[in-house]
Amino acid sequence: MKSIRCAPASSRTRTSTKAYYRDRAGEYDLFYAEPRLGRDIVRLKSWLRRQVRARSVFEVAAGTGYWTEVAAPAARSILASDCVSEMLDIAAGRRLGPHVAWLVADAFALPEQSPRFEVGMAHLWWSHIDKRRWREFLAHFASRLCAEATVLMIDQVYVEGLSIPATRSDAAGNRYEQRSLLNGRSYEIIKNYPSEEELRQALSGTFRKIEVTWLQYFWALRARM
Repeated sequence: MKSIRCAPASSRTRTSTKAYYRDRAGEYDLFYAEPRLGRDIVRLKSWLRRQVRARSVFEVAAGTGYWTEVAAPAARSILASDCVSEMLDIAAGRRLGPHVAWLVADAFALPEQSPRFEVGMAHLWWSHIDKRRWREFLAHFASRLCAEATVLMIDQVYVEGLSIPATRSDAAGNRYEQRSLLNGRSYEIIKNYPSEEELRQALSGTFRKIEVTWLQYFWALRARM
């Protein structure tokens, strides 16, 4: 899938989120090796396995399959998608079993699937969505799930000294930050840190029974169609 690039701010700064994750694929999982995240990650893994047990799952923005691997032993089946094929190449290398399949697809242009899924999950993706497209994404994602489906999301909490400071914000309230990779390339990407009120407002109307759990470094959300 082609990545549409904006004009770079400098010869070493790029502004395409897709290009950033294509470039970052090989080092992405280093994020989870940060020792300070360990306690939260243990709790989130337990939480996720409980939510997907014996259910069919459709995952968007699966990346390298880190959370797919967590869910795979408990879920009945998983179709995990991402728009960056380099990420999914790493994910497929996890060899999670015949009940896990991989799909290159944009989160805003998901193919129709039959039957529809009992669970939808999108982890560390919400923070990269332009706030003006939150409801668009949710409505589109919900259309690929069955009635009474559960939606699960995990994302980050801003923590001083660990999180990257913002470089700027735009008129819609999107927050941007500069990311540097091991290969020396630099990218400016959207990275939002929503409040619980923002999450509830965005999901209301499409989802109900919205439950948000705040940990030190992450939040986890569960909602019903």
